[in-house]
Amino acid sequence: MLPREASSMPPPPNPAAYFPPPRVTLPSGLEILRTYSGAVIFLEILFGTIVWILVAATQIPLPVLQGWVMFVAVTSWFLSIVFLCVFLFGYANRIAVNWNQTDFLFHGTTFVCYFGAFLLQAATTSLHHFPRRFNSTTQEKILSDHEYNISIAASIFAFATAICYGCSTALALRRWRL
Repeated sequence: MLPREASSMPPPPNPAAYFPPPRVTLPSGLEILRTYSGAVIFLEILFGTIVWILVAATQIPLPVLQGWVMFVAVTSWFLSIVFLCVFLFGYANRIAVNWNQTDFLFHGTTFVCYFGAFLLQAATTSLHHFPRRFNSTTQEKILSDHEYNISIAASIFAFATAICYGCSTALALRRWRL
């Protein structure tokens, strides 16, 4: 027989013990901007801003292609700002997430999407000499000469942004696997 004070039920577990601490190898605060990853994320934001400004500056002759480019550019830009702010304001130390894995998955997915957006933007640029309407008597091109130049710049910056996301993916994979 058990004493009155002892019970056959174990004490309830501490719920905090079941949440693993966050795994963060990147520093918080302004120190993140002094790392390679922070600098590359800053370049992603800068080049991404230039891409969507340049794409928005054209008349969007092929809305399906350039709509995807615009979607990827704006969404990636916004999520990169959120990701950088999580580390700048120290939220990474408060949220129990494997940030190294999250960093790799975010940048890897964004790299694939941005590289596809670069290919679509380059394809739009390459159609410069085709007429806007095939059965029209006017010889209006899909892109005017000014829009063609803007589209070339957008393609170059989309490629540079995709390279930045690729570098971030490589850096994140190295941190995640070490």
